[in-house]
Amino acid sequence: MAFAPISPLTVDGLADRLIHAQLDTGLTIEEIVNNDKQKWNNDLLKRILNVCVYGGIVKLINDDKHFILTESGQMMTSDHPSHVRDLIRFMFGSVLTNASLQFHKIVYNQTDDKVDSFDMFTLLNKCNDKEFLSIYNGAMTTMSIEAVIKLVDGIDFSRFKTIVDLGGNRGTFLAQILKKYSTIQYGIVFDLSPIINEVNNGEEFISREVSNDKWSFISGDMLDFSTIPLADAYILKHILHGFNDNKCLKVLSSIRQANENKKNSLITIFIVEHIIFPEGATSNWQTYGLDMAMAILTDNARERTQYEYEDLLNKTGWKFIKLYPIQAPNSVIEAQFYC
Repeated sequence: MAFAPISPLTVDGLADRLIHAQLDTGLTIEEIVNNDKQKWNNDLLKRILNVCVYGGIVKLINDDKHFILTESGQMMTSDHPSHVRDLIRFMFGSVLTNASLQFHKIVYNQTDDKVDSFDMFTLLNKCNDKEFLSIYNGAMTTMSIEAVIKLVDGIDFSRFKTIVDLGGNRGTFLAQILKKYSTIQYGIVFDLSPIINEVNNGEEFISREVSNDKWSFISGDMLDFSTIPLADAYILKHILHGFNDNKCLKVLSSIRQANENKKNSLITIFIVEHIIFPEGATSNWQTYGLDMAMAILTDNARERTQYEYEDLLNKTGWKFIKLYPIQAPNSVIEAQFYC
């Protein structure tokens, strides 16, 4: 309920109206709603904006009737490069809201797999709703932007010639890698066909001035090894936490199978996730919160400890190399196998 006032700023485009306010005069409620008087409850809208004032999203100008957006509030406009608006719309949208209604059934083991289970991966693979795909892709971009610089700076990617970002969406993480390490020859964003069709304009690469001949988008299914492009290194960012153990094993096996015919080659993967650390880690509060969200969204999906990831890697022939405890809030596990 604490986040309820944010909804009109994003879903109903209120921030897009407030962005046009003069900084020295602001807009009144009547000026904000303009000719839409039948649509808005002006009294409630003012109360909502008052809450947003104390949340640092909206600012009062001159008196208690004129409003402007703060710098944080500007991030909720529809064309802001942070895509924060999409993240909020995704979090409070019908897909996640409806999935959360199943939580009490999950706790009491009352779910019927054929009726109640929810699988985001399956939904995205079959999705024809362009608006939902746009919101989802924007939300994933926001989550990448949050920590991408710390993650890229914390690992040496210069040792690779070709990198594939599996489930890479808009390619935010890969674009930052290519920007920092000019020695990398090529990067590929790999994702489901409905997603690639929506995001392949390369805005994340173009905005970072990465040359057009150094990246591409390829569609496929990471559970089908025949569709996975060959590379020296693969990134799995916020992927495995969305799967149960069996599907994680299939993904890790698929990457190996895709490279089986390569000879005398070292293949590296980087698992980027909210890893559960021993008690006292600063990132654990976020990780445990996200763990509950994953339990709702996908059958037996979860956040994991380093040792749980090591177990999955060992079962699929990968050798654990190193944990990068960046806690940004994500951390990274590196693993390898030799063809």
